[in-house]
Amino acid sequence: MDLAVFLLVISIIILVVVEGWLIVALVRFRNRPEAHVRQEHGNNTIEAVWTLIPAILIVIIFVMTARTMDSLEMPGGDVELTVIGHQWWWEVRYADGDLVTANEIHVPVGREVSIDLESADVIHSFWVPQVGGKTDLVPGHTNRTGFLAATPGVYLGQCAEFCGLQHAHMRFYLVVESAEDFSAWVRRQQAPAREPTDPVARQGKEVFLQMCGGCHAIRGTEAAGTLGPDLTHVAGRLSLGAGTLDNTTENLRTWLRDPQAAKPGNLMPTMPLDESRLDELVAYLKGLE
Repeated sequence: MDLAVFLLVISIIILVVVEGWLIVALVRFRNRPEAHVRQEHGNNTIEAVWTLIPAILIVIIFVMTARTMDSLEMPGGDVELTVIGHQWWWEVRYADGDLVTANEIHVPVGREVSIDLESADVIHSFWVPQVGGKTDLVPGHTNRTGFLAATPGVYLGQCAEFCGLQHAHMRFYLVVESAEDFSAWVRRQQAPAREPTDPVARQGKEVFLQMCGGCHAIRGTEAAGTLGPDLTHVAGRLSLGAGTLDNTTENLRTWLRDPQAAKPGNLMPTMPLDESRLDELVAYLKGLE
């Protein structure tokens, strides 16, 4: 029997029995002038029964829960990836190929997905309500979770364990798409960053390498930082700042101009960018699809 159904049935039986005896007691032993109630001072048989039955139920529930948890373990899936929680963003690494992204997970519909969960700092919790339960990310320990998404769509994920000031803005998107769209996305993500042709964007690349390359990586360039998200294809993502802002040109300018105003306490410092260099940097990053 399914664990949830078993627990529901047992709960209903307990409710009916307890409430039934309560109603019987209220009716039979209600206060009446002619009533003479004999006081019982302990009954070993009754006490043994109401101790033994719950003990047996607890053992049964424990065994069923352990079996259910074991059946949910996914030793391997069609898609395998590692998700690393940071304050306050998500690093996503796919097992097949050189594919690293941030705050966005793409999977093919109807395929089993296995995820190794790690933390770079404090305890986080990985949760996409529509596809599965919460699983903690614990520093120094790898947890494993998995799911099979049966319906295409874009689902919002969230850190479900309080992890600091911007816990509420530690979101990510799960994109469930057709096998063809997923394969095309993988090919795009594995490719190095596109070399800019526009003069403004080319200058923006130089600004990025000088001011941002120490913390961020862009494959195909000298930028190889690991403190912040990989930005190789940042323009193709749905959000900025781990779901804090939609990924629009204006929001990108807002983020680069003053990231602390958009997401107070995040580790990205406010850079000394005048409007000209800000325009150049935005032009370069918006070309990284």
